[in-house]
Amino acid sequence: MKNLFKNGFTLIEITFVTGVVTSLSVGVYTAAMQRGKIVDCLNNLKQIYQAIVMFQQDNDSLPNIKFFPSSYSDEKGIHNVLSSYGIRGKILFCPSLPDQLNIYGTNYIWNDNVNGKRLENIHSSIWLLTEVVAVSKKIPPPHSGMYSVIYTDGRATTEPKVNIPQGD
Repeated sequence: MKNLFKNGFTLIEITFVTGVVTSLSVGVYTAAMQRGKIVDCLNNLKQIYQAIVMFQQDNDSLPNIKFFPSSYSDEKGIHNVLSSYGIRGKILFCPSLPDQLNIYGTNYIWNDNVNGKRLENIHSSIWLLTEVVAVSKKIPPPHSGMYSVIYTDGRATTEPKVNIPQGD
């Protein structure tokens, strides 16, 4: 046993290398988990967008949805308006946001300036949905300084800022 340490590595060297490898592994794992949540969030937005397109095809215009539902039973909440199009459950929640924001049926906000319009008549730079925390400058963006956003042309991306319409 003495020979192994004499000709090989010391216990301190082995402990140091193990610590470095573990730290790197944790960092890579954390980054991968964060990236996975961004991908999940963007996929959720894309699925909701597909339901919005189907709603428009059936009704000749976008739905009249509230900016954010006042309760889970709010008839104008996106979760209730699009439920018949298969939009329910985890699709309505950004996985990077805390569960406390999930009590109203969604943690996404809807750009109510597009209510009753048609997608093809709205400029592609106008957003449809983003995370609810985009309305507060005090809460940091959930995706490494970025918000997930879906635009009227169906493009889902992350952005550092979302231009929230101001109420009357």
